[in-house]
Amino acid sequence: MFTSIVLLFILALIIPFFIAQMMPTVKWLIIYTISFGTLALLQHYKHLTTPSEQRGNGFAYLLGVGLIRFIYTSGVVGIINRAIILNYTSRGYRINIWFIVYIITLDVMLIYIAFLMWQSERI
Repeated sequence: MFTSIVLLFILALIIPFFIAQMMPTVKWLIIYTISFGTLALLQHYKHLTTPSEQRGNGFAYLLGVGLIRFIYTSGVVGIINRAIILNYTSRGYRINIWFIVYIITLDVMLIYIAFLMWQSERI
């Protein structure tokens, strides 16, 4: 059971990120940003407007909220990453391996910051 939960969290981090990476142009990235942002805002609004006595509690609720936050973070990091790469390629820069390493480091830092924000919210 634990491995399936870990696999679910890994897929929740990978899928929105790689969907953003497949956007070929800025127009497609803007369309993805608007659709992903609308979905994220609707989910967050639904969570905020649900009365606290109708919300879940316990371990399953914590996993659900954590999973949704990881999906948001992954999508936002993917959008930022793709926007940076599209901006540099439109200016004529070549993308080499060190640039990819720096971008991945930025992604890890953004996910870590989001995790710290989530932990501070729980306290």
